[in-house]
Amino acid sequence: MKNFLLVTRNMEVSRDWIDRLKAVIASRGGSLICLENPQDSTNPGSIPVPENTDGILTLGGDGTMIRAAQNTLGSGVPLIGINGGHLGYLCDLDPDGVDEAIDLLMEDRYEIESRMLLAGMVYDAQKKPDQESVALNDVVIVSRRPMEILCLTVYVNGQPLYTYHCDGMIFATPTGSTAYNLSAKGPIVDPKTRLILLTPINPHTLNSRSIVLDPNDIISVKLTARREGDEPVAEVSFDGNHRRQLVPGEELVVYRSREEIKMMKLSKMNFLERIRNKMQSN
Repeated sequence: MKNFLLVTRNMEVSRDWIDRLKAVIASRGGSLICLENPQDSTNPGSIPVPENTDGILTLGGDGTMIRAAQNTLGSGVPLIGINGGHLGYLCDLDPDGVDEAIDLLMEDRYEIESRMLLAGMVYDAQKKPDQESVALNDVVIVSRRPMEILCLTVYVNGQPLYTYHCDGMIFATPTGSTAYNLSAKGPIVDPKTRLILLTPINPHTLNSRSIVLDPNDIISVKLTARREGDEPVAEVSFDGNHRRQLVPGEELVVYRSREEIKMMKLSKMNFLERIRNKMQSN
């Protein structure tokens, strides 16, 4: 008997889909428990995963998948997404093929892909860190004030890399290469690889490009004033959540998380085929 957990953004909106999935899984001798994704939280363990759970299904878009991955972090249970959003880079299942997909899941005819995560924290002026946060897609720094250019100095393993004058900075995982990084003209990379992408947002220079870093590099970022008397204020976010302020004198440190996310893959298409299909449908 296979036991699945379904995580969705809104139980009432998804009621018809939930009833259908329960019926399909029950007809194959399995069971399905349904839970709602906390909308104001992405904290490991905030979604309780029963011990006998074989897989976690998400119903929605990539945002639902990201929240579910973070909220079930540490369970070790693999996830697979049913795409109810737009592109759904992270969601492997189309709604029209759910019945066939359930058959494959019940028969263990799928592969497991492990995806690396980023972790990070902000150190205040007294070098005291705040709570660690994790990201499946990216860690992003942007200004809290419209039209303000940030002066960000990046260090890798304690060595200065470059001082960027830009609208912000993206530190992306391979999974996140098709998210904000893609919009900022960063490279697309296979999500099974292990690396960290550094992509400046609208840099004020002619020669600034994305940089590919070793996954074990420790990256730190300091915000400084561009002119005397300036008081810049930046905001750091992890997958768009866990937002916190960054001001001069503080330091953001980003590194590879000890945790990884497991994702179930049913499609026989390789990464490049999936990317081509997603791009053509956009």
